[in-house]
Amino acid sequence: MKMKMKMKLDKFFIFVIYFSFVYSFDKNYTAIGVMEKVMDTPKPLSSISEIHLEIVRNKSGKTKRKTRAFLKYDKQYRSGEHSKKSLVKFLKPKSVNGTGLLSWIKTDGSSDQWFFLPKLKLAKRVKSKEKGKSFMATDFIYEDLDNRNIDDDTFIIDGMKKVDNHSCIVLLSKPIRKSSYWGKKIFVDEKLWQIRKIEYFSKESVLDKTLFIKEIIKKGNYWLPTVLEMHKPNGNHTIMTVEAFKPDAKLDDEIFTEDFLIQQD
Repeated sequence: MKMKMKMKLDKFFIFVIYFSFVYSFDKNYTAIGVMEKVMDTPKPLSSISEIHLEIVRNKSGKTKRKTRAFLKYDKQYRSGEHSKKSLVKFLKPKSVNGTGLLSWIKTDGSSDQWFFLPKLKLAKRVKSKEKGKSFMATDFIYEDLDNRNIDDDTFIIDGMKKVDNHSCIVLLSKPIRKSSYWGKKIFVDEKLWQIRKIEYFSKESVLDKTLFIKEIIKKGNYWLPTVLEMHKPNGNHTIMTVEAFKPDAKLDDEIFTEDFLIQQD
């Protein structure tokens, strides 16, 4: 009986190894290759986005909602010290008007961020230890607004799964460069090479939150995530909706400076 069971297990493991080899061979996927395809999808060198936020909180059986609206400026760099710079400027409600976040992403993967509150009348640099804090009372943290390079993390393929009927390659990632997360599970649409979902883990097997990318549209030559929902296990969540998008906008470098960050309209 034990011999038969061992033979069955041996056959099962041989099948798993064979299937994994055939799958990898037919699809020709590697974990790094998948992430490179995601990173290599066409992106505008510059853009302006109008974004609406809805922050949903559940407490004592009641649901409370807050809304925010902001402009986001992005610019990619093909040479020099920086690979990307971005600026967020809040417009609504009046209580947060003028609040902003400036981010500089360097080619080595490190980043600098400055946060501006109008009442302080100065830009405060975001320290590394603060990048795990909530951004503007949302379910996004400062680190979520950073860009990470491929070599900032390790990746392995963890099979295939459907996300909203889209076939996705599942990647497990763990940080090499310092991160607020223990690791992530990333679901990549194998047709569009866009991310459909990310699960964030604070510790092994401890889910901190999940990002659902509910809508991806094509704007000119670019695929654009337009509805993103960040959900916490307790039911709290933040909905981010891109209401307008202007790719290939002509943006001066002056926009991505502390002077412009603290400038009041």
